[in-house]
Amino acid sequence: MRLRSLAVITQPVVEPVSLAAAKAHLSLLPEQEDDDAMVVAFVAAARRLIEKRLGVALAPQQLRARYDQADGDGWNRGPSGTGAAILPLPVVPVLTGGSYALAVDVDGTAVSSSTYTVDADAGFVRFLTTPSVSNTGTLTVTYWAGQAAISPQLRAALLLYVGHLYARREAVSDGRAYEVPMAFETLLASESVSGRY
Repeated sequence: MRLRSLAVITQPVVEPVSLAAAKAHLSLLPEQEDDDAMVVAFVAAARRLIEKRLGVALAPQQLRARYDQADGDGWNRGPSGTGAAILPLPVVPVLTGGSYALAVDVDGTAVSSSTYTVDADAGFVRFLTTPSVSNTGTLTVTYWAGQAAISPQLRAALLLYVGHLYARREAVSDGRAYEVPMAFETLLASESVSGRY
């Protein structure tokens, strides 16, 4: 199966870095409230940038991934090419249990949850019974991904980027801007499992 589209259905309710923490990083006093809305927007923007770069969700959010057929039967069946069909999910870690439901459907018809298992850490669905998807059909997985708390490296990277956005609020700069060596990119690289950063 080939990923055709990915959409965020439900945005995070709480950001992984609070307004108070971002303001402290920016050396803004709690009573300095004029830029609060902008700082909140910068935190959300920095979170989304990191999520896109690493393919991870930093805060709980509901996603919809749509797949269509690839070459052959379209299923990843592991190194041997045989066995259970495996569908990698594009954003991890997958949240399961409680209010975090995962649903699979083919062209709008639900696939029974008894026919698949979910590996939340690895971020894939393993089908015990392979769903039949026509050449023009669509398999859709609706699921939740996110983390209860982010690592110190990702927190630092997020705050660095918020500081950058706050200091440079325009698309162009009169002064010379440069990246601090071994800062943002190195922090992201330290958290990349897949090598994407």
